[in-house]
Parts: sequence; C-alpha cells; structure tokens
Amino acid sequence: MSVTSPDHPHLFGPGLATIAVIAASVGFGLVPYFARTLTAEGMAPHAIAFFRYAFAAIVLLPSVWLARAQWVPIAWGLVAGIGMGVGWIGYVRALEMAPVSTVGVLYMTYPVFTLLIAWLMFGDVPRRRAILAAVMIVGAAALATAPDAITPDQLPALVLSLAAPLGFGFGVNVQVHKLTVLHPLV
Repeated sequence: MSVTSPDHPHLFGPGLATIAVIAASVGFGLVPYFARTLTAEGMAPHAIAFFRYAFAAIVLLPSVWLARAQWVPIAWGLVAGIGMGVGWIGYVRALEMAPVSTVGVLYMTYPVFTLLIAWLMFGDVPRRRAILAAVMIVGAAALATAPDAITPDQLPALVLSLAAPLGFGFGVNVQVHKLTVLHPLV
C-alpha cells in the first residue's frame, strides 16, 4: 500500500483510499445499529442527529467564516445541511417504531430522490439508464421489504423515514449544483 504518489506527494495512494472506503462503508452500515441502540437507551432522535453532525460543523466552521463573502452557496449548503439533519431525525424516529431492515432499505432509495430532485429543481433531465436504475432501486426495495413484517401502525414511521433519503438527495444535488464554487473544506 502506497501512502504517497511520486507524481503527487500530497495525494493518498489507492491502497489507503480503498481502506478508507471500506472503513466508511462499515461505519455507514453500522449507523442503524447505533441509532437504534441510542434511542433504546433513551436518547432523543434530534439529539442523535445533532451529535452526528455537530463535531464536523464545529471543526469546519472557521473555514466557512473565512469564505463568508461567498454567502449564496454557503446559504445553499446550510439549507441542505438542515434538510439532511431533519431527514435524519425522521430516520432515527422511524428506527424506534419500525424494523431496522425496512427503514434501512427505504433509506437506500436516496438515489431515486436524488434523480427526482435533480430533474425537478435543477432541470437535469434523467436519461434512460438513470430511470432504469431508479426503477431497479424501487423494485429491489419492494422485494427486500417483507410486507408481512410491517403492521399498519408502523406505516406512518415508514413514511417519516423517507425524509432521510429526501434530505440526502437534496444535499447531493446542492453539493453538485451549488457548492462547486467553494473550497472543499467549506
């Protein structure tokens, strides 16, 4: 595993990048477990969402302050962050009331929301492959969700859980369409 590249010593090598992607994937996969455990221990969903994002926001706040002259894209980023936070509160709340497997599968529909928001808000007309992929995602979610495992009183929680992929899809679009003018740390 190379840590540096002779052409670009400031870049990490592919081995370290692969390890970072694997570690991030494991961490992302453990999110429902930790969220459900914390809510079972009495922590409020909004507190879980706050602490998930608070550390990064505090650490990176000085870079945002230095770029305050670019307030329009920063405002877009703040709105997207709030949307993702509110969505995450809905996700954690849904984990309290519905099966983790179902809520997790619904969360993984975020590419469909990303595609729809890109089309409706930013005018990116989806191509055939993107539409086919979205249909496959919805189909896979339907196959992976056991309807007999869901009770009628859990349906509001499942609808609430869709706030997370909606917020995430909005955040992805804002990052792609509005935040490219900002320095990556901002």
